[in-house]
Amino acid sequence: MFLRFAARDVAFVVVSVGVWFLLAERSAGVGVMADFSGVAAGAMLGICAYLLHEWGHLLGALATRSRLEAAQSLRAGFIFSFDSRENSLAQFLVMSFSGFVATAAVVWAYYVYLPDGLLATRVARGIVLLLAFGGIVAEFPLVLFALRKRAIPRVATVSVRGS
Repeated sequence: MFLRFAARDVAFVVVSVGVWFLLAERSAGVGVMADFSGVAAGAMLGICAYLLHEWGHLLGALATRSRLEAAQSLRAGFIFSFDSRENSLAQFLVMSFSGFVATAAVVWAYYVYLPDGLLATRVARGIVLLLAFGGIVAEFPLVLFALRKRAIPRVATVSVRGS
């Protein structure tokens, strides 16, 4: 199933980069077309950041040979479920920090490589910052809990059955 997720996500990234090259420069202007171009191109790059964040988590889990289950549907919001009962604290921490590292890399890349002055850039950067903030608010407390209690929080498991 992970190959299907990879194909889906690579296709989305390729289309998003294509849309970026077609529309991003148009977002430097004013008017409806500039607004549409900026929001469309920027939002697509923002979604790419989310996908990379999730793949960061998965790569961390796979690198530590964590027990996990692939989502059963390409419509699922998450690509896998981490087994908090069978995996170790170290596996949980690597899986968690791998998502944070992926997000940090995207934030860095968007601020270094995307051109200033475009609405598309501001939308992409805004979404990736929102993603980073969401990770800090939703995921980082779980990591702190795990470190303090020396145990994986049970809420760390995301069910992917029937998604």
